[in-house]
Amino acid sequence: MELINYISKDKIAVSNQKTIKQILKVFSKISYSHIPVIDGEKLIGNIAKEDLTSIENKDQKLAELEYLYEFFFAKQEDTLLEVFSNFAVNNTNLLPIVDKKNEYFGYLDLNDTLDCFADTHFLSTEGNILLLEKNSIEYSMSEICQIVESNNSQILGSFISEQNEEHTQITLKVKSGSINELIQSFRRYDYAILNTLTEDSYLESLKKRSEYFIKYLNI
Repeated sequence: MELINYISKDKIAVSNQKTIKQILKVFSKISYSHIPVIDGEKLIGNIAKEDLTSIENKDQKLAELEYLYEFFFAKQEDTLLEVFSNFAVNNTNLLPIVDKKNEYFGYLDLNDTLDCFADTHFLSTEGNILLLEKNSIEYSMSEICQIVESNNSQILGSFISEQNEEHTQITLKVKSGSINELIQSFRRYDYAILNTLTEDSYLESLKKRSEYFIKYLNI
């Protein structure tokens, strides 16, 4: 997925020679949490709107408040996962992009980046989502691949949803001609299926047996 197609090149940014009052005026016209700060063409940091509103002297220049700068950026060659991590770690909805000279090239909007993720093969291709869980010590991605392939199925994507010392949860998207047989194979290898699929005949069978047993007890 080419992130460069989602990079805005209108270069929303402010000079470090601008006053707080001037920068807050820029913030009033946009919906971003941060604005990149530049010195010439060089990116020297980012400033958050919240940090500026608490400054009493609004005539101060930004250059006098370098201690408020937040230093984060992405490069054009960064992967989609690296970019998402950058957004999350820095709690921002605007991510500046620098070129090979570390000069300000443009920025990524969080919503545009989510659209980029929506266009990936993982989301755009039709398939079944399985939420698996297994003991963290016994969990193995190679085993998961083996189970899927032995059932003539294909993995479209996967990621670890949750992990602790005891259990690991894996979100798996698969393309399968018989999702029910694949589910049974996972259960034979002690993987718990945490989500419910309409084709899961095993759960339907248990449900019917349970209902029958309850009726029997009520006789």
